[in-house]
Amino acid sequence: MPNMAKERQLTFGNVGHMLNRRQAISPDGKWAAYDTRNDDTHIARTDSVEMVHLDSQRIVSLYRTQTSSLYGPGVGAVAFHPAEHRVVFIHGLESCSHETPYSGARRFGAIVRTDAPGSWIHAEARIQHTREGNRPRIDGVLSGGTHAHSWSHDGWLSFTYNDAWLEQRSRIDHSVRDIRTVGFMKPGAVALDRTDSESFSGSMQAFIAARVSGRSENGSNEIEQATEECWIGRNGYMDANGIRRPKALAFQGTVRSDRGETVHEIFVCDLPVENASKEFAESSAMVRPSELLEPAKGCVQQRLTYTADRKYPGIQGPRNWLVASDDGDTLYAPMRDNHGIVQLHRISTHGGNIEQISDWEHSLGGQISLDPKGTLCAAICDHRICLTDLASGQSKWLTDRSENPPTGAVHFAGDRIVYNRFIGNKHSGVMQVFACEMH
Repeated sequence: MPNMAKERQLTFGNVGHMLNRRQAISPDGKWAAYDTRNDDTHIARTDSVEMVHLDSQRIVSLYRTQTSSLYGPGVGAVAFHPAEHRVVFIHGLESCSHETPYSGARRFGAIVRTDAPGSWIHAEARIQHTREGNRPRIDGVLSGGTHAHSWSHDGWLSFTYNDAWLEQRSRIDHSVRDIRTVGFMKPGAVALDRTDSESFSGSMQAFIAARVSGRSENGSNEIEQATEECWIGRNGYMDANGIRRPKALAFQGTVRSDRGETVHEIFVCDLPVENASKEFAESSAMVRPSELLEPAKGCVQQRLTYTADRKYPGIQGPRNWLVASDDGDTLYAPMRDNHGIVQLHRISTHGGNIEQISDWEHSLGGQISLDPKGTLCAAICDHRICLTDLASGQSKWLTDRSENPPTGAVHFAGDRIVYNRFIGNKHSGVMQVFACEMH
């Protein structure tokens, strides 16, 4: 059995090296990208994104902010484009300060070329809302913060979103909820007349995908928020009626059970492949607060899972973004078995049938990842790196237990698994990048 002797530490030094939960490995499998956080909550004070070569351990600085402080702007969560020399990452607004610090709604996607690091472009266009919450109606433009970006195989982006006006208003008016939702960007530049740190042009058109209500009715399909999305398949998926849906997202939607309990179910949203635009109830010169989270025209949302009859309903366990097979037939997510242990499950996109894959003695401990062939799943379980065959459900452990167990997400990189460990004691350890062989 492979053990700790097969591991190799790739980064060193006194700053963190946090791998993103998704797409942290370059398309050629030779580089791992990370930000210099040492704690998941410290993105506001993080000033650098870098990548390390998995063989030579050479480090390349991709971008460093010029005005770093405790309040922002902050950078992090680096994701490689699956085919091109580009990465996207979270970037706080350059106007972040003590009075207006980094927040969920004060950030955007920044894109850097890995073969020409240093300079960046805005992924999306953003326009500042008025104090009343209104903003001009411009297709493909949002007024909040995108984050947790993920590339599709052909260069679209998915993201999680918080609107700036809702975030600010919810602090003084408890009837207004700061709702998290998910959206998508498609290639196509958007140019604004006004450009400053709060409003700027972008290289892609950004839209809301999910329809959220903020407070759902018990037993309904209404969702209170949408999170942890993924692209379904390289070319979409086949729905239960046998119709090919060429572009779609799956996400976790928070619903209310008949008893009023919150449950995280899986939803699917088919996206408009051609023209995406916002559709509003009335034509007006301004978007009103009630329309800030209106999905793009052509988005079709449906609930995939109904798990109220399970002993432990819904998605369970550590924070996990959904993962999809390349053919779009299957989603993978963590759920508890009848013993309360968080296991790996597969969910059919054809109708929502749920099947348990793993039979671990200990619960899943982090984000799951699939190998490029879609036959293996890697994750942290029992404080070790676990490799599970998706067909048989059989697992093997690639690392031994230690005082500094792996943490976060694990990633396939050729014949290696790449992941994070803290080096040092649990109070002052530094997060480093490690790799271990699969064989």
